[in-house]
Amino acid sequence: MLYFQQMLGTAVFAITGVLAIQKAGVDVFGAVVLGIITAIGGGTVRDLILDQPIFWIADFNYIWVGLIAATLAFFLTKKFQQRYRLLLYLDGFAAALFGLVATEKVLGLHLAAPFAVMMGVLTSIGGGIVRDVLASRTSLLMSREIYATPILLGCIVYVLLRDVFPTIQVAGWIALLFTSGLRFLAIYKDLQMPTILSTRQG
Repeated sequence: MLYFQQMLGTAVFAITGVLAIQKAGVDVFGAVVLGIITAIGGGTVRDLILDQPIFWIADFNYIWVGLIAATLAFFLTKKFQQRYRLLLYLDGFAAALFGLVATEKVLGLHLAAPFAVMMGVLTSIGGGIVRDVLASRTSLLMSREIYATPILLGCIVYVLLRDVFPTIQVAGWIALLFTSGLRFLAIYKDLQMPTILSTRQG
């Protein structure tokens, strides 16, 4: 079940990655590459930092899924745009899932909890940041969109609950519901970070 969810998340990241750069005038090759980078970039950077085997080299299905999803998104842009809000919800779930899986991976290596949380957030948003840099777009980190904050809070919740429950699966599901729930609420209500917590323009 977890493997299927990760593949679904990879596909969603690749699709939203292509849709995000649709106005950049990128050809099909560039769009597909940026879609794949969105899907696997964060996890790749994480594994490089951890000096661990790169996850998609060990299981190339991640690349195939990202490739197929990104290609479909390029040629079926209008159809995916019509379901963009649904994709946002799926993207929020995938970001939460990848963040928590990464946090557990780091904790499993017996590294510090704060570092595990950092790697969880990086895994979720790293691919999008790399995509935005390559496509010369304004990064998520430079906007008031509530995207990374739920992931940060969710990873912290998971770390706190991990040793409370008899199995890490219980803590994981609670943290996943908490994280994705916050992101869903932000999407549904079109919430943004309060001005007092943002830098001012001009």
